[in-house]
Amino acid sequence: MDITASTNSQSPFSAEGERTRRTIVGDKYVDNMLGQMDDFDREWNIYCTNQLWGRTWSRGILEHKQLSLLTMGMLAGLGRMDEFEMHFRIALKHTKVPLAQLREVLLHIGMYCGIPIARDAFVIARRILKEEGVDLSQLDQSEVA
Repeated sequence: MDITASTNSQSPFSAEGERTRRTIVGDKYVDNMLGQMDDFDREWNIYCTNQLWGRTWSRGILEHKQLSLLTMGMLAGLGRMDEFEMHFRIALKHTKVPLAQLREVLLHIGMYCGIPIARDAFVIARRILKEEGVDLSQLDQSEVA
C-alpha cells in the first residue's frame, strides 16, 4: 500500500517518520502493517508515523541504539512482552545493539522490574538469538561500546 496516496496532493504521513520507521523496524514489517491498514486505523498509523517515528525516534539526540535499550526497559517494566520481543529483535537486527549491552539491559530489568519479568525477557532473548543464529562464543570478548 502506498502510504503517500491521499485525497489531496499532500500526504498526511511524515516523510521523516516513514523513513525512520522503516530503518528501525524494517520494510517488511511496515509494508505488512500498512497492507492491513483500513479506514478505521488510518489515523492511528498517521499518528504513530508522525509522532512516534517522525518526532521521537528521529530527533537524533539519543542514538537509535540508546532508544532501543530504553524502549526494551520500559516495555519490560510495563509487562508488554510481545512488544518487548519485537524491540529485542529490532535492537539485534536493525539498531545493532551489541550483545553485551543487550544482556546488561536484561540484568538491569531484573533489578528494577523483578526477576519474573527478567526471566521472561531472557526466554524471549534466547529464542530470538537461536532463531537468528547468533554466535554467543565471543560475547564476553565483544566490545561494549
